[in-house]
Amino acid sequence: MSILVTGATGFIGSHLCRELVAGGHRVAALTRSGRTENIADLLDHQDFSLHKGEIQDTAVLARIIKDMKITTVFHLAAQLPGEEEMANPLPGFDTNARGTLNLLHAASSGRVESFIYASTMSVYAVPPGHLPVDEEQEVRPDSVYGVAKLAGELCCRIYGSRMKMIVLRYAGVYGKNCRRSDAVPTFVRQALANQPLTVHGDGGQSSDFVHVSDAVRGTVLAWEKGEPGVYNIGGGRETPIRELAERIIEITGAKSAVVTEAGRADRPFRFVLDITRARQALGYAPRPLAEGLRRYLADIKNKR
Repeated sequence: MSILVTGATGFIGSHLCRELVAGGHRVAALTRSGRTENIADLLDHQDFSLHKGEIQDTAVLARIIKDMKITTVFHLAAQLPGEEEMANPLPGFDTNARGTLNLLHAASSGRVESFIYASTMSVYAVPPGHLPVDEEQEVRPDSVYGVAKLAGELCCRIYGSRMKMIVLRYAGVYGKNCRRSDAVPTFVRQALANQPLTVHGDGGQSSDFVHVSDAVRGTVLAWEKGEPGVYNIGGGRETPIRELAERIIEITGAKSAVVTEAGRADRPFRFVLDITRARQALGYAPRPLAEGLRRYLADIKNKR
């Protein structure tokens, strides 16, 4: 069975490629950047091939799907939100919305059987109407990134009659090679340096955090066992930001303290995903937060 993974050299994509190859699958990895540090251990594997190209390039997509005889697509390629999003939102929207439509069309034309789309908790209304946030709750994103990812979901619906279509709404994924600017790596970096851990606002705002190995396992389970539809993939536990900081200090043994800084937090509200559907339908069982944080810390130390 041949599988195409887009965004294959990125954070979640590289972990997914490793999991699929370990499971005996043949993986065609598509990357825009061409950077290989996250998948260096896979480059010489007989079941792994790396392809450089843009998901906006329909000719490249069609060629890979045809030449590699792709039967399943895991679409993780995305331009993540950053400070530049509001200054120039068009490149990110083009990648995340039109790029998804291009890939769907190429997959449909190439007779791909299954399409797994990596969406985000950012498609939900903020603040949420109720907690935990299940898959039926209102989608009303407040960012260009969230709007573009929701547009991708709607495009998936259009092609849902032509192939098995699964949409996964990820929580805050952390782990080896995650973005340095995210909350978990920022706090861990500060704790390892025995620096204060800065919490914006009162620290009562919360989110849902999941280790990348659990997110990847949920992704594969959705492909293997899931019926077409939408699944939340998260930790399933609400974690206030102050508690996250305190837990990281405890696990690292740091001499740091939590410092509250006045001002508005990035997500100044409570949030947690309801993962009941994934638990019941897929057998998805994410590890506790403390266990995931310890694994992340071990990976960082081994990388040094």
